[in-house]
Amino acid sequence: MVSKVAIVESLGEQAVLLPKLIASALAANDRLKIRLTLLQEASAQASEPGRAPPDLESERRAAGLDDRAFDAIFSGARPLDAGHFTAPGAAALVAGMAGDLVAMLAPLEVAGGEEAASLKARLEAIVTGLPAFADDRVSHSDVLSLASARRRAGDSLHLLVMDLHRAINKLASETAVEDVDGAAAAGLEETARERVRAFMRGLNRTKSLAFGHPGLATTAGQLGARLSIQNDIGTTDAHVLVVRVEGLMATTTYTDVHRPRAKFFMSLFEGSGVVWSPLGEKRQRNLAEGEVFYLLNGVFRAADATELDRFLELLGSRIVFLIDWNKARKALQLFADKKAAIEILTNAARRDEGHRAFLELGGAELIYEAVRNAASGRIAYGVPLDKALGEEECRGFLRNVLHVACEGLKDGRSTRLIRDEIQADLSQRLDTAEREILAVALRHLGLTRMLAGMIEAAFLPDDLASVEERRALAARAKALEAKADRLTVDARRLSSRLRDAGDLLTLIDQIEAATDCFDEAAFLLSLAEGDGASRISAPLTLLASVATDSVAQMTRAIEGALLIPNGKREDAAFALKCIDAVGDAERAADTAERAAMAALLGPALSGAEARVIVLGLEIARTMEDATDRLAHAAMALRARLLQELSE
Repeated sequence: MVSKVAIVESLGEQAVLLPKLIASALAANDRLKIRLTLLQEASAQASEPGRAPPDLESERRAAGLDDRAFDAIFSGARPLDAGHFTAPGAAALVAGMAGDLVAMLAPLEVAGGEEAASLKARLEAIVTGLPAFADDRVSHSDVLSLASARRRAGDSLHLLVMDLHRAINKLASETAVEDVDGAAAAGLEETARERVRAFMRGLNRTKSLAFGHPGLATTAGQLGARLSIQNDIGTTDAHVLVVRVEGLMATTTYTDVHRPRAKFFMSLFEGSGVVWSPLGEKRQRNLAEGEVFYLLNGVFRAADATELDRFLELLGSRIVFLIDWNKARKALQLFADKKAAIEILTNAARRDEGHRAFLELGGAELIYEAVRNAASGRIAYGVPLDKALGEEECRGFLRNVLHVACEGLKDGRSTRLIRDEIQADLSQRLDTAEREILAVALRHLGLTRMLAGMIEAAFLPDDLASVEERRALAARAKALEAKADRLTVDARRLSSRLRDAGDLLTLIDQIEAATDCFDEAAFLLSLAEGDGASRISAPLTLLASVATDSVAQMTRAIEGALLIPNGKREDAAFALKCIDAVGDAERAADTAERAAMAALLGPALSGAEARVIVLGLEIARTMEDATDRLAHAAMALRARLLQELSE
């Protein structure tokens, strides 16, 4: 395209007409897009006649197609055979396409740019090949051909419209008679100028978040009472935003080849009062993925000029978050599912941070590097990041990656520092994953401690449990053991995410085994009948007390371990002291078990039934076994703590 000065010099008096020709061309662009949309909807309706037809009256009127008969093109669409359908008004709809194409070409021919001749040749070929749709008989394949956006499949009406639109926008920018806060504008009245300023306030507030990516060029023109503001967003075909403002109503037309991004765009305006067309929620039948574009229309009706400007500012501020959105989504989906990736991108946009900085710093490779440097040897091979950290923790990490990347680039921090911050965050979150396992183990020990205390209380000489109470104790013990088993499953699942989790697994398994021992002891105690329980209670009272103390010391050890990231050496010393106390309790339990065996087999119980003595011996064995298990758990915790303190 020739320069602005050359155009003005060559056009002479014709240059005065150019702004209106451009405005008319942009209006024709709107009409062509709604014509294509109506045909696509008709094709979809014919494929699924039972569905409720959408209401596109406001979108149709906003594009300048005022004839209500066009609504029947899809509401009245009916299948004829496998490849054809009838759509009332289809012939008239297509007949208007040629005139709209000519209107789009007009300003380019007047300007005489390099592209005009080739675009005109393409236009003539497309117009010659337009289907007549005689008797409103339409071929699904013809609709597909008209709407195709794939250049390797050959030229199409849709591709021509996109290229004409791009050329018109470029021409409008080069021939603009004024700059309105960065928007290339022509033919604006003062009221329209204020609306453009509002839009540009939002655009200029966030455009730096593109971090050098091309795009966001804005043009504005006025035709009669209608103001048209257009933004090219980025460099992708069929990715254009047009805002038409008339009175206190703003109609936003947005086209995209990616349905998820279109839905994301709509979500950025929740609560703003804009009403979007239902088209954004539908996938077209008979049109292959990637062959079509999605066209959205959003209508905002303001109460006054202030409210209208507030919406236009919001609209302008959101556009930057569409640039490379699909690329960012795919990068994030390497570490989280699709829903999570979109939620992360939405969160970043609402914080006015976005995703371009993340991509500028390497995108997925930025995260892979953090995993290699911060998680090497800590995450089991082949375990996805969202499984290693947990889904919520992974989302939090990815949200922070986008935040740190954006803030870092905005503040001019070095790339190395930004990467270090991300890696430090991941390392801390991995510590959190290990702490989560210890937290589950602590909950498990809470149940074990409760069970051990109940058994100890059953042996108290002054308040010896009755037969009914001992049976109730056994039932309660079984319920606690079942609840503890579920916690064991959770802890094992968490440990499976980590590499070198052997010590943690030993800790989990040994605590579970100790709980099983106490459950068995409660069951055995319930079997004692008559005065059997009273005869064995005295020899077992000390052992029961030692076993309860062992659980208490193990609980304190894990509580201390959980505090280590805050207190380091001081809390580590406390945890190690408690671990030693668990070992002391195990040795005390050995002594108490032998004393109990001696008492059970001694003269004091010489007249007791053999079954009573056997029960006493078995209860002593299981409780001492519980302290052994807890001692093994304590040693596993000690190994883990010493490993962490040495790093």
